Amino acid sequence: MNKDDLFSGISEYLMKYETGDFLLLSDMSDACKSLKDFFLDSDTALNLIEWILRCIHTEMTRAGDENFQACMTHRIDLLQELDHCETPEQIAAVTDKISRYKCIKEKKACADESAFVRDEETFQIFLTEAADRLDQAQSIILDLENGVDQKESFQNLFRLFHTIKGECGFLKIATLGEVTHNIESLMDSLRNKTIDFRNEHVDILLEGIDISRTILGQLKSGSSILFSDIPLDTYYKKLSEASSRPNPSLGELLVSEGVLKEEDVAKILQKQKESAFSKRFGEIAVKENFLSADELQRTLSKQKEGALSPAQEKKEKHDPVIKVRASKVTFLVDMIGELLIAMGQMTDNTPALMQMRKITRSLQFGAMELRTDTVHSLFGNIKRVVRDLSKQLGKQVLLETRGENLEIDRNLIEKLEEPLIHMIRNSLDHGIENTEERALTGKPLQASLILSAERRGNSIVISLRDDGRGLNRQKILDKAIAKGVIRPDMVSGLSDAFINNLIFASGFSTQDSVSQISGRGVGMDIVQSVVNENRGRIETETEAGCFTEFRLIFPLSTAIIDGMITRAGDNLLVFPIGSVVESLKITADMIHSVRGSAEVIDLRGEVLPVIRMHQALGIPEEEDRGWHVGIVTEKSDRSRYLLILDEIIAKREVVIKSLGNKFKNMKGITSGTVLSGGRIGLVIDVDQIVDLSLAEYAT
Repeated sequence: MNKDDLFSGISEYLMKYETGDFLLLSDMSDACKSLKDFFLDSDTALNLIEWILRCIHTEMTRAGDENFQACMTHRIDLLQELDHCETPEQIAAVTDKISRYKCIKEKKACADESAFVRDEETFQIFLTEAADRLDQAQSIILDLENGVDQKESFQNLFRLFHTIKGECGFLKIATLGEVTHNIESLMDSLRNKTIDFRNEHVDILLEGIDISRTILGQLKSGSSILFSDIPLDTYYKKLSEASSRPNPSLGELLVSEGVLKEEDVAKILQKQKESAFSKRFGEIAVKENFLSADELQRTLSKQKEGALSPAQEKKEKHDPVIKVRASKVTFLVDMIGELLIAMGQMTDNTPALMQMRKITRSLQFGAMELRTDTVHSLFGNIKRVVRDLSKQLGKQVLLETRGENLEIDRNLIEKLEEPLIHMIRNSLDHGIENTEERALTGKPLQASLILSAERRGNSIVISLRDDGRGLNRQKILDKAIAKGVIRPDMVSGLSDAFINNLIFASGFSTQDSVSQISGRGVGMDIVQSVVNENRGRIETETEAGCFTEFRLIFPLSTAIIDGMITRAGDNLLVFPIGSVVESLKITADMIHSVRGSAEVIDLRGEVLPVIRMHQALGIPEEEDRGWHVGIVTEKSDRSRYLLILDEIIAKREVVIKSLGNKFKNMKGITSGTVLSGGRIGLVIDVDQIVDLSLAEYAT
């Protein structure tokens, strides 16, 4: 692009920035950096451009300054005025204007770069956003193996790495800036089609993601700020070989034309690295007197021949992202929940009140979304683990993900990654057979692994299913007896569910040898610990030679659910409508006793176990009136039970809230709610109530 095009582009970006497209700042910064190539013989112009770039970088970290566009417009006008000067007198006059111009923005925003002090809050925001961008990049890279639109993927990847590099330049993070700068160069070659995309590029890009995450981890711990001790030379060599292309780099061109020596290029590259790539190669070369501005311009013209003009690229619009402290979001959610509870206690049904209830529910739904995120990023990391492990083990595995758009609490997403990785490792190493074994058993050579997320009633269910060899019941029992987990005389009375869950005991493993992937018996113990910490539970279903499925089930902590409000004694109990099949009146002659204390009912030919909620929760029973109210409920495994209560009161939407740390270990009750009149209702976990009752009957 020529100089006039760049000035026009910057003006266009400034006008469009009024719409709030944050990514335009990156484009604006690129255009300003390109302007440097046309002013390399003017220190005044270069200083003014640096001034402009600092203004853009400040806006990147503190978006929304009302004076930003006014400052930028005035500075660009001064630069254009300087460009049109023809005599020394005119240049001196404009230079005086520049020196006398007082920035409308804060002085520290325009302070000299040498006085740069990193703002801690800005730094923490960068760490969070960089991690999110690396997750996005990894997902796009993995999709490249599945034949997605390469052009769009390359463009998106270039933008992600370019944004991280730009932020590293502003925050003076040299190592991560260097890594992303080199990856960006590879993506630039791919998107401009100067090299062809090959499978090796996927591995190289994923390795770059891993290195970048390692550097981010060091930055978070505070052990590395400007530079890192991570060896990067080998990786850069891979990138250089993968980026080999007909169009040479600027340094290579200057060497081939005899303008620079190779040692000069090395010195310039080192200075560029020390600037965290905030300065361009040509800018450093001219400023340090390695070559003249005219020599650089001639070489740049040759390098840019046939390159894709940035003005021709399709600009992708994104929903701007803002950062808010978690405590503020929690307060907002709690207050809207209280408002909804207060609205629910009003008995009038005037049109105005009904409209207020509708608006309040919409507010609560919107506020809840601030604390949640989709499991897409979590599943993206799991895809990476499956890809790498299947290659390492030499097994063909097809991972299918379902429910990636399900939104759950952000904290739960972070805590689930480690348990799921351990489960994946065990599934691929123990559960899924090798190719030869699958061929002998008549199974497809490519194994199937299904990772899904769904909401059932007032629970979140994350499940993992493989079509491998299944759990070996006898081997589990033998190991459990050998380790003293159970006694030999207990075996006959153990259920399949109990035996399956033995694999989650600390140090338990059925493997005879330890591999690099699994076999020490610590991974599944971590799964159990994380699930318990989040008041969840694990269900295991397996069939020898066919499949194994693990379900991690967690209660919703805050949400609106459709509930059936019932009464047992003086206590109000709320059952999620999703768990209720039907309700009916029960008389004493309909219930039959089996094995002494256990009770069942024959409901239209289907025999259902009977659970009395009074006994399950230790509630005193009312005087016998000859009949009871029963509700048929369904567990997450689709089995049905009849629960006996005193009364069904109503069906309505309720706001469920956590009961706090004091009641976090309470079984059978997931949360509470405030009902009309201020009475407290307890939200029932049907699965746990059934399990508790069955365990009591068994003893």
